[in-house]
Amino acid sequence: MKKIAGIVLAAVPLVVACVGNVQRSARVPHPSVPNSTGQAMSSQADLSVGASSVTDLVAPSVGDASQAVEVPGTQLRGEFRLRTTANSFVGVVHERGFASTSQQPDSTQAPVGNGDVLGYGVVAGGSVQTSMPELRIGLIGEFMIWNVPYVEYQTLAPGFPTNYTIVERGTDSVATLGLGVSPSYKVGQLTAFGGVFARNHPTTLRKEFNTQLVDGGNVESGPFNILLDAGVAYDFTKQLSGSLIINQNLTANPVQYGPGLQVALTAKLGD
Repeated sequence: MKKIAGIVLAAVPLVVACVGNVQRSARVPHPSVPNSTGQAMSSQADLSVGASSVTDLVAPSVGDASQAVEVPGTQLRGEFRLRTTANSFVGVVHERGFASTSQQPDSTQAPVGNGDVLGYGVVAGGSVQTSMPELRIGLIGEFMIWNVPYVEYQTLAPGFPTNYTIVERGTDSVATLGLGVSPSYKVGQLTAFGGVFARNHPTTLRKEFNTQLVDGGNVESGPFNILLDAGVAYDFTKQLSGSLIINQNLTANPVQYGPGLQVALTAKLGD
């Protein structure tokens, strides 16, 4: 979905032959890890709701100055999973990063404006038993489609009848793939887990000069970012558990992050 809204400062039709300069920025999803303990599901289905990013404990800073993104500090995540075998599951995911909590790593980049970043996707995983009954190795894969708000300033190059600047605000769709491994140890009602998760970090090129002017924010899936995480989950009852995860993004491209905090409650449905 491109170009759902545009603010025209000086209207001019842009044709294929138009050449000029572009400055843009996009509001992209906050890096996070799936809410998975690495243990096998104990119910036929479960519903998990929480925050894949509660807030940034350290303000994000510029990693790659050629890119321009805003990142929501608070991002919610919901998952519905079905147990397919004793040790595997599939599910659907929705995430929403709030525009009101967005931060600009570089205060001089163009402000995106209104619009939450939205994600829809599927998740699948399994749990591998080891020689120790308490210790398992979780495997997970995730595919998401994100609805990313952007802003783009287009200025015609000298030589055209006059200098025009068009400001376009809209949304772009971009896909990300995530893969992770999480060792997990469960004793009674308590589970301790951790692991590594890799997922694309959507981004957009901040500036282009003497380029052909076309519609859209040119949001890309971006580079894979590597996150390490550690967490605990506690079974309050047979039907309800809670989890807390701390993650750290090791990849400063396009943004340098500090530790991230995630929380969730999971309702277990059926035996």
